Amino acid sequence: MQLLRTVGIDGIIIGSTCIDIALDRPSEEDLDLFTTSISPLIEEYKIRQLAYEHGWSTGTTELGTPSITINLGDVDITVELYENIMDFYIPEEALNLCKQSTIIDEVPLYYVAPECWVVFKARRGSSKDMADLSMVRHMVSEGMLKINKTMIENVVNLFEEDKDYIINRLRTVNIL
Repeated sequence: MQLLRTVGIDGIIIGSTCIDIALDRPSEEDLDLFTTSISPLIEEYKIRQLAYEHGWSTGTTELGTPSITINLGDVDITVELYENIMDFYIPEEALNLCKQSTIIDEVPLYYVAPECWVVFKARRGSSKDMADLSMVRHMVSEGMLKINKTMIENVVNLFEEDKDYIINRLRTVNIL
């Protein structure tokens, strides 16, 4: 994250890395970053130019926004850049409610609480998302991960139009 910040790219981690952070375990996934300093759509050329200047490779996410792959020693880290676009929408109130912080290797990181990640997954609702939710439910039932159901309900309420089916999906996997 520190490398990205030096070139003006910052944001909040919204992907499964949030669960890894909550469990204090290393992440093996790409980093999904909801950008707060730059628009991946409007400033795509600038992002790709910055990547080129630093020897990073670029790609495209499933939503058509840019991704950057940074080589750190023997490890390639792909950072997928997101913002509110089409059906991919996270209310600002949800980001404010969900924002957590930690320090890893002396670098401050911002990420969404696991409760919010759960709501985002339930809203999307693909078969992989539902499998991920089942995995989280297992972690909760085994005592590995704690979730606050009130926080989940508060975040769900921010998605007014989608509230009912989010709740139904969370009930299907016994999270609510």
